[in-house]
Amino acid sequence: MTSNHFFIPKARATGAVMVLEGREHRHLSRVLRARPGEVVVLFDEEGTKYRARVEDVAAEAMTLTCLDRTPGEGRKTRIGLAQGLLKVKTMDFVVQKAAELGLAEFFPIAAVRSVSRLGEKSLRKVDRWEKIAREASKQSRLGWPFRIHAPLGLDEFLADPPPEAALFLSERQGPMLRDVLGADRDRVPVSAVILVGPEGGWTEAEEASISGRGYEAVSLGRSVLRAETAALSAAAVLSHFWNW
Repeated sequence: MTSNHFFIPKARATGAVMVLEGREHRHLSRVLRARPGEVVVLFDEEGTKYRARVEDVAAEAMTLTCLDRTPGEGRKTRIGLAQGLLKVKTMDFVVQKAAELGLAEFFPIAAVRSVSRLGEKSLRKVDRWEKIAREASKQSRLGWPFRIHAPLGLDEFLADPPPEAALFLSERQGPMLRDVLGADRDRVPVSAVILVGPEGGWTEAEEASISGRGYEAVSLGRSVLRAETAALSAAAVLSHFWNW
């Protein structure tokens, strides 16, 4: 049996008997051909992991017996990525990799230079991103929950108080991100968010607004990176310093 992890809603995993349905059931039963007696690993939206034995495989659901459960180890820092809206496929890619890196939250932000705009399709995009993130969490085997917020305008996002560590990528100003994090290696914030602009970056007015709300400008260096490359580079650095 494969060592892949499979997602099960916590509501379906509270007792000794567990029921797996939907896409996860189809993958496990039809693609991997799980059979009674085999042992699999599941995880829920809170990061709890379950080792379970397959008891019955039906057309629409699979019944399992929970052998043991392990509470999620949790993160040292809840890292959020606030990403200026990108093209659809590019945004999908950023969501996928952010979930693999173990980030906690994703904030889609409508910026001045965003190609995509807020509209009626925004909530449908969130549904798709949640599915992408769930698959990515399975890939990483961290089992950490990854929350995707509804898209917001930048001013709406900035209306909330900033987290303990509030950063934004800038092409105009700021020290290197590695230097900011390395200056106090013993400091591990409970929460952090990094704001990354869309294709074309932030406007000067946007950067002024972001700075005015307590976010510190940081840089990834002299290279001019694509928005998705910058976002994931920054996310990887933050995860390396605070969660790995």
